[in-house]
Amino acid sequence: METALLRRFTRSRLASTTCPCLLRSTFIPFNNTSFRSSRHVTPSQLISRSSYSTAPAPKTQLPTTPHPRKRPLIALGIETSCDDTCAAIVTSDRQILSEVLRTQHHLHEPMGGIVPKLAHHAHMRNLPSVVQEAIQSAGLGERGIQAIDVIAVTRGPGLAHCLGVGLNAAKTLAAALNKPLIGVHHMEAHALTARLTTRDPDLPTQDASSSESSVPIGSDPYPSFPFLTLLVSGGHTMLLVAHSVDRYTTLATTLDDSIGEAFDKTARELDIPWLPGRAGGPGASLEEFAKGSTDPERYLNRLPIPLSLRSGKSEMKFSFAGLKSAVTRIVNQEKAGSPIGEMDENKRQDLAAGFQNCAVTHLCQKVEQALVDCHEQGMDISSLVISGGVGRNATLRSRMDEICSRFEHGGAIATDKMSSKEKKKLKRGSSLNATAASKETTTRAARPVRVICPPPKLCTDNAVMIAWTGLERYQQGLTDPYDIDIVPKWPLDMLGTGIVPE
Repeated sequence: METALLRRFTRSRLASTTCPCLLRSTFIPFNNTSFRSSRHVTPSQLISRSSYSTAPAPKTQLPTTPHPRKRPLIALGIETSCDDTCAAIVTSDRQILSEVLRTQHHLHEPMGGIVPKLAHHAHMRNLPSVVQEAIQSAGLGERGIQAIDVIAVTRGPGLAHCLGVGLNAAKTLAAALNKPLIGVHHMEAHALTARLTTRDPDLPTQDASSSESSVPIGSDPYPSFPFLTLLVSGGHTMLLVAHSVDRYTTLATTLDDSIGEAFDKTARELDIPWLPGRAGGPGASLEEFAKGSTDPERYLNRLPIPLSLRSGKSEMKFSFAGLKSAVTRIVNQEKAGSPIGEMDENKRQDLAAGFQNCAVTHLCQKVEQALVDCHEQGMDISSLVISGGVGRNATLRSRMDEICSRFEHGGAIATDKMSSKEKKKLKRGSSLNATAASKETTTRAARPVRVICPPPKLCTDNAVMIAWTGLERYQQGLTDPYDIDIVPKWPLDMLGTGIVPE
């Protein structure tokens, strides 16, 4: 039995170098209605080619015989970058066939945060049954697991030992099944999730009697490139331009703590219990706790809005350490002044609301600055995609809607909604002439810059986004050898350069 398995594994390793499913000629457009190449915005129109180096060409020439497909592509995604064990099966026509997730909140809440060793051992226990359940519940038909075309897995960034659990499982599955392996950048997956969950507004409205799968989605998913992406999670606070699959430019990142970390530590400082379940955790609990505030402005004069002074307002950077420290000082002062040495619940709710307001305002200021800068540079930004765990925050979403409503896809800006200072700033160096800038309104374009947020359950870490990104990369011919390793620290800018950090 063992000899037969070894022979099968060896054959699959050898066959992977000439596997016909890796041919570019086999890739199908996402709408699966006709065999034509997907349209893309040429990155060289927006950034210099010298910014990137081309990945090395494969050593082996693949056969060129066309191999057309009659069904959508199917990808299995595996995600183990932090504290959730996830597997999902997704198709190229936007169907989520199955999704299984095991949370670890019960392990980490008593510790006040994520403990890498606990997360690693939990992944080891959970992943086999999670993958098995995802495959069994996907309804893959007679072919079963052989119907899967692509194995996608989070390669980085994340906790090293946790990443290793998922990558080793994915490599074993891909080799045994003789399927392509795709190592996915976790943050690219967050950025591209909206292209799975969002329909193009230019398409006709779906008829009530038709199913979602019958709605045409075009040859390229929506939002179209280029778009801004705000990645806000426990490990990242980044603002990027997504030029195309595999190519991104970072506009701003955090100098110290991520916004998710600031939310988590503030929740711990205020003794807020975690909300249970997939949409739970400390960040979600702080948002819910702040809703009970009766005086949300009580502490605003004692809480700083980071980098909002004149010297730092134009800097494209994020910072949350100072805001987090201010919360700690207020809590200590309130406890010291209390006869029982505790801060009452009403004050804690007001402080939670004040912290949330300052953190969100900081994000909004930098996103608005980025939109103005992109417009001045002639970059036609179609959308703002908010992703990551903090992307579930309703206050953040509504405030970003207000910001983006002032900007138009196609270059026009609704100046009637802007202050006089904003108008002057836009006028300097912009393509608008003096006459147009002096008017109360510009000619409005057909579509404003849209704020796009994936469904809340897909904002946190999940395997659906990994499987979908695997499909997007596969259709661009971006597959990986079976000997790839984890990349715990991996700047998103490095995608497309052919360089992977050690």
